[in-house]
Amino acid sequence: MYDFFTADWHLFHGNIIDYCGRPFSTLKQMHGSLQAYHNSIVKPTDHVWVLGDVSLKGPENSGQVRKEVNKFNGIKHLVLGNHDDWRARTYLSAGFTTVHSAFWFQYEGYMFYLMHDPAEYTVIQNDPNAYLLCGHVHNLFDDLLPEKRVINVGVDVWKYHPAQMETILSRIKATLESNTEAG
Repeated sequence: MYDFFTADWHLFHGNIIDYCGRPFSTLKQMHGSLQAYHNSIVKPTDHVWVLGDVSLKGPENSGQVRKEVNKFNGIKHLVLGNHDDWRARTYLSAGFTTVHSAFWFQYEGYMFYLMHDPAEYTVIQNDPNAYLLCGHVHNLFDDLLPEKRVINVGVDVWKYHPAQMETILSRIKATLESNTEAG
Protein backbone atom coordinates (compact mmCIF):
# COMPACT_ATOMS: atom_id res chain seq x y z
CA MET A 1 0.00 0.00 0.00
CA TYR A 2 2.98 2.35 0.51
CA ASP A 3 5.25 1.67 -2.45
CA PHE A 4 6.10 5.11 -3.90
CA PHE A 5 5.79 8.81 -3.04
CA THR A 6 6.05 11.83 -5.29
CA ALA A 7 4.94 15.45 -5.48
CA ASP A 8 4.81 18.56 -7.63
CA TRP A 9 4.15 17.27 -11.11
CA HIS A 10 2.66 20.68 -12.00
CA LEU A 11 1.08 19.36 -15.20
CA PHE A 12 0.18 22.11 -17.66
CA HIS A 13 2.25 24.67 -15.72
CA GLY A 14 4.74 26.05 -18.24
CA ASN A 15 6.42 28.46 -15.83
CA ILE A 16 7.51 25.62 -13.53
CA ILE A 17 10.15 24.64 -16.08
CA ASP A 18 12.03 27.92 -15.59
CA TYR A 19 11.05 28.36 -11.94
CA CYS A 20 12.66 25.07 -10.91
CA GLY A 21 15.26 24.81 -13.65
CA ARG A 22 13.66 21.66 -15.06
CA PRO A 23 15.58 20.35 -18.08
CA PHE A 24 12.62 20.44 -20.46
CA SER A 25 11.88 22.76 -23.39
CA THR A 26 8.11 22.29 -23.58
CA LEU A 27 5.19 21.10 -21.49
CA LYS A 28 4.79 18.12 -23.79
CA GLN A 29 8.42 17.14 -23.17
CA MET A 30 8.02 17.64 -19.40
CA HIS A 31 4.82 15.55 -19.26
CA GLY A 32 6.36 12.77 -21.36
CA SER A 33 9.58 12.73 -19.33
CA LEU A 34 7.81 12.72 -15.95
CA GLN A 35 5.62 9.84 -17.15
CA ALA A 36 8.58 7.89 -18.58
CA TYR A 37 10.69 8.28 -15.42
CA HIS A 38 7.70 7.37 -13.27
CA ASN A 39 6.76 4.33 -15.35
CA SER A 40 10.36 3.10 -15.47
CA ILE A 41 10.06 2.04 -11.81
CA VAL A 42 6.33 1.98 -10.97
CA LYS A 43 4.26 -1.03 -11.99
CA PRO A 44 0.50 -0.75 -12.63
CA THR A 45 -0.23 -2.55 -9.32
CA ASP A 46 2.07 -0.36 -7.17
CA HIS A 47 0.54 2.25 -4.87
CA VAL A 48 1.76 5.79 -5.50
CA TRP A 49 1.09 8.68 -3.13
CA VAL A 50 1.12 12.03 -4.93
CA LEU A 51 1.68 14.71 -2.29
CA GLY A 52 0.10 17.60 -4.08
CA ASP A 53 0.26 19.99 -6.98
CA VAL A 54 -0.88 17.67 -9.73
CA SER A 55 -1.89 20.40 -12.16
CA LEU A 56 -2.75 24.06 -12.43
CA LYS A 57 -5.73 23.38 -14.68
CA GLY A 58 -9.19 24.13 -13.35
CA PRO A 59 -11.88 21.47 -12.91
CA GLU A 60 -13.40 22.37 -16.28
CA ASN A 61 -10.26 20.75 -17.76
CA SER A 62 -10.48 17.54 -15.74
CA GLY A 63 -10.69 15.44 -18.92
CA GLN A 64 -7.38 16.84 -20.14
CA VAL A 65 -5.77 16.25 -16.74
CA ARG A 66 -7.26 12.73 -16.52
CA LYS A 67 -5.69 11.89 -19.87
CA GLU A 68 -2.23 12.83 -18.54
CA VAL A 69 -2.68 11.32 -15.04
CA ASN A 70 -3.75 8.00 -16.54
CA LYS A 71 -0.41 7.79 -18.36
CA PHE A 72 1.31 7.39 -14.95
CA ASN A 73 1.46 3.77 -13.76
CA GLY A 74 0.14 2.72 -10.39
CA ILE A 75 -2.83 2.97 -8.10
CA LYS A 76 -2.68 6.69 -7.35
CA HIS A 77 -3.60 8.36 -4.06
CA LEU A 78 -3.65 12.15 -3.78
CA VAL A 79 -2.81 14.31 -0.79
CA LEU A 80 -4.01 17.75 -1.83
CA GLY A 81 -1.53 20.54 -2.43
CA ASN A 82 -1.95 24.30 -2.54
CA HIS A 83 -2.72 24.17 -6.29
CA ASP A 84 -5.17 21.26 -5.97
CA ASP A 85 -8.44 23.09 -5.44
CA TRP A 86 -10.93 20.84 -7.19
CA ARG A 87 -13.62 18.88 -5.40
CA ALA A 88 -12.49 15.42 -4.32
CA ARG A 89 -14.92 13.74 -6.75
CA THR A 90 -13.28 15.53 -9.66
CA TYR A 91 -9.86 14.12 -8.68
CA LEU A 92 -11.41 10.68 -8.35
CA SER A 93 -12.79 10.98 -11.87
CA ALA A 94 -9.37 12.21 -13.04
CA GLY A 95 -7.63 8.96 -12.09
CA PHE A 96 -6.99 9.01 -8.34
CA THR A 97 -8.25 6.16 -6.14
CA THR A 98 -8.33 8.20 -2.91
CA VAL A 99 -8.07 11.89 -2.06
CA HIS A 100 -6.92 13.30 1.31
CA SER A 101 -6.02 16.66 2.83
CA ALA A 102 -3.37 14.83 4.90
CA PHE A 103 -2.65 11.18 5.69
CA TRP A 104 -0.58 9.18 8.17
CA PHE A 105 0.40 5.55 8.56
CA GLN A 106 2.79 3.37 10.52
CA TYR A 107 5.40 1.30 8.71
CA GLU A 108 8.29 -0.74 10.13
CA GLY A 109 8.23 1.05 13.46
CA TYR A 110 8.08 4.56 12.01
CA MET A 111 5.13 6.91 11.77
CA PHE A 112 4.86 8.66 8.42
CA TYR A 113 2.80 11.80 7.91
CA LEU A 114 1.95 12.83 4.36
CA MET A 115 1.30 16.49 3.75
CA HIS A 116 2.03 18.83 0.87
CA ASP A 117 3.44 21.87 2.66
CA PRO A 118 5.97 21.15 5.43
CA ALA A 119 5.41 24.59 6.99
CA GLU A 120 1.90 23.54 8.03
CA TYR A 121 3.14 20.63 10.10
CA THR A 122 4.47 20.50 13.67
CA VAL A 123 3.28 17.21 15.24
CA ILE A 124 6.45 15.24 14.55
CA GLN A 125 8.63 17.49 16.67
CA ASN A 126 7.85 15.42 19.79
CA ASP A 127 8.04 11.96 18.22
CA PRO A 128 11.55 10.76 17.30
CA ASN A 129 10.07 7.94 15.19
CA ALA A 130 7.87 10.22 13.09
CA TYR A 131 8.75 11.52 9.64
CA LEU A 132 6.99 13.97 7.37
CA LEU A 133 6.92 13.23 3.66
CA CYS A 134 6.12 16.39 1.73
CA GLY A 135 6.39 18.31 -1.50
CA HIS A 136 5.75 22.01 -2.10
CA VAL A 137 9.34 23.19 -1.60
CA HIS A 138 10.55 21.92 -5.01
CA ASN A 139 14.36 22.16 -4.93
CA LEU A 140 14.56 24.46 -1.90
CA PHE A 141 16.05 21.62 0.14
CA ASP A 142 17.28 18.17 -0.68
CA ASP A 143 15.22 15.10 -0.04
CA LEU A 144 16.10 14.71 3.66
CA LEU A 145 16.33 17.18 6.52
CA PRO A 146 17.48 14.82 9.31
CA GLU A 147 17.23 17.27 12.20
CA LYS A 148 13.60 18.01 11.30
CA ARG A 149 12.74 14.48 10.11
CA VAL A 150 11.28 15.93 6.92
CA ILE A 151 11.69 14.19 3.58
CA ASN A 152 10.95 16.11 0.40
CA VAL A 153 9.61 13.62 -2.17
CA GLY A 154 9.11 16.22 -4.91
CA VAL A 155 10.18 15.30 -8.41
CA ASP A 156 12.67 18.17 -8.51
CA VAL A 157 14.99 16.48 -5.97
CA TRP A 158 14.43 12.83 -6.97
CA LYS A 159 15.62 13.23 -10.58
CA TYR A 160 11.97 13.34 -11.71
CA HIS A 161 11.28 9.83 -10.37
CA PRO A 162 8.98 8.89 -7.49
CA ALA A 163 10.70 8.01 -4.21
CA GLN A 164 10.49 4.32 -3.32
CA MET A 165 9.59 3.44 0.27
CA GLU A 166 12.59 1.12 0.59
CA THR A 167 14.92 3.95 -0.44
CA ILE A 168 13.30 6.31 2.06
CA LEU A 169 13.75 3.71 4.83
CA SER A 170 17.39 3.16 3.86
CA ARG A 171 18.11 6.89 4.05
CA ILE A 172 16.39 7.19 7.43
CA LYS A 173 18.37 4.26 8.84
CA ALA A 174 21.66 5.59 7.41
CA THR A 175 20.99 9.00 8.96
CA LEU A 176 20.17 7.44 12.32
CA GLU A 177 23.35 5.33 12.23
CA SER A 178 25.42 8.39 11.30
CA ASN A 179 23.89 10.39 14.15
CA THR A 180 24.59 7.53 16.61
CA GLU A 181 28.22 7.30 15.52
CA ALA A 182 28.67 11.07 15.77
CA GLY A 183 26.99 11.30 19.17
